[in-house]
Amino acid sequence: MIKKRAHAAVVAGLVALALGAQAASAQPPQTPAEKADYQQRGTLYGPMMEYINDLDARSDLMSVQKIARTLLGRDLVLVVMSDPPVFQPADVTKLDKPIVLIANNVHGGEYAGKDATLALMRDLVMGELRPLLKQVVVLIVPTLNPDGAEVYRRTNEQAFDLNRDYVKLESQEVGGLMSRVMNTWHPDIHVDTHHGGAAPYTLTMQTCLNPACDQELVALGNDVIIPHIRQALRQENYEGFWYSGPSRVKDQDGWAPTSPEPRKHHTYTGLSNSVGFLFETPNGTHRVTKNGSEVVPVEPKERYRHQVRGQYIGQREVIRFAAAESGRLRGTIKRAIERAIALGSNDADDDQVVLEYEQVSKGAETFWRTKGWAPGRRPEGPGAPGAPGMPGAPAAPVEYEKVTLPIFTKFVATRTTTRPWGYLLPPNLATVVPLLLSHEIAVMTLTGPAEFEVEVYSAADVRRTTYFQGHYLEAVKAEKRTETLTLPAGSFFVPSGQPRSNLISYLLEPETDDNLVTWNYLDNYLQIRSADLQADPEAMPAAMRAAQAAAQRIPIYRLMKKAAVKGVLVDR
Repeated sequence: MIKKRAHAAVVAGLVALALGAQAASAQPPQTPAEKADYQQRGTLYGPMMEYINDLDARSDLMSVQKIARTLLGRDLVLVVMSDPPVFQPADVTKLDKPIVLIANNVHGGEYAGKDATLALMRDLVMGELRPLLKQVVVLIVPTLNPDGAEVYRRTNEQAFDLNRDYVKLESQEVGGLMSRVMNTWHPDIHVDTHHGGAAPYTLTMQTCLNPACDQELVALGNDVIIPHIRQALRQENYEGFWYSGPSRVKDQDGWAPTSPEPRKHHTYTGLSNSVGFLFETPNGTHRVTKNGSEVVPVEPKERYRHQVRGQYIGQREVIRFAAAESGRLRGTIKRAIERAIALGSNDADDDQVVLEYEQVSKGAETFWRTKGWAPGRRPEGPGAPGAPGMPGAPAAPVEYEKVTLPIFTKFVATRTTTRPWGYLLPPNLATVVPLLLSHEIAVMTLTGPAEFEVEVYSAADVRRTTYFQGHYLEAVKAEKRTETLTLPAGSFFVPSGQPRSNLISYLLEPETDDNLVTWNYLDNYLQIRSADLQADPEAMPAAMRAAQAAAQRIPIYRLMKKAAVKGVLVDR
């Protein structure tokens, strides 16, 4: 009898353990940040992948795909979530659902977006947000820079700032994101998450500010989606504002963003006919409460929790908007693409592309800033003491004041040129064709010699501006004239009438601030014309003086009027 009772007790215990294990497996898992009660720096690669694989095993609504491998051997992964599940871009076309991409941790020491995304993934496949997957496909790159993130370093192992690589595409990480995600899934909305901006705001945001971007796309982000996010933040006793912070522009105090070159993710996506967002998390020393009426300090141990929550709210609301307003979102993108194709296909003189721009105020708004703020004094900046992972004591007491000042988050064109019907490149520029194809730009190769009347650029001045990302960035001042040229078979033609017409002009016009000249693709044809050398021409060798005196032909030719171009598309 005793043995039977003991046996029954053992069986009962095993059943209880089994039931307990089943119940535990049915419970949504905690993220690594939640397990640590947000008292650690951002989640590292090993715990992150363990969590993602565990979540994948629990749900049939998500899949995990490798998109690249870093120099240190870490897989860069894409998480795909949808109901019903999808595994490849072709699956989505049959469902007619919008696609939202969230890419995190491009700067290794900026990780709040990553930890927010891990919680968001769980809530989408196992929690209260699951119904959203019926209306939208969500793509998440948990970390774009796992090598840098492992040591909380901004750059990747090549010492590249990956968020400056979207034009030249030299890193494996951004190259994988472009080829395996952006140019295959074609997301309708992109979100790029960072640490930055000014307290007391919990989340600061920015869309494409470059005036070459389609303005209807920009307006959808600025005037519709960002106000929606700010309202959701207020409902949880937070506040959001524009990126980046208090500044002085043209001797005026106000609020200012970063520069809007296409090498940055959210500007690049805007030029590529998507709605791109930059989400930046300030250091969290203070936050705005009571519907924007009060600023309160935040204890150091609570700051990272609030930072992650702010990112979570922003990412969640973008997905909610895409689900609820899919028709409006996709209609706006469709019209942007149609405009790009129509403008590029038109050889009228009234279609202008931007060469230079200036920063102006879009009007005054009321915002919080530190009392006594002055240029160079920003205790609320992202590296202030008390920021997550930063050593030292909490930040010194700071008082905030409300001010109404200009918001300098607008850039307007100051110099333009007529968009050509297309661009012609001689065979010796074949080295740029793979880059153009990587940007989803169609390129034709001429099947025979042909004569064209074209606008030809000559570089009157070529200068190195700075050393950056392994390049001496270059800029030219160009002079233009009309010539008749005969180009041989094997030359290349880039039609402007493509969905990425705005990006095409930005890359191929030599006088923009982010083009083929900038990144040294034409160094074989353009000699540096240094003001220092020109100051003492007698110090230069005779050959160099002769080269300086002659105009330098830029081998990119502008075909202004429609013409018969006989060629075939270049295969990737």
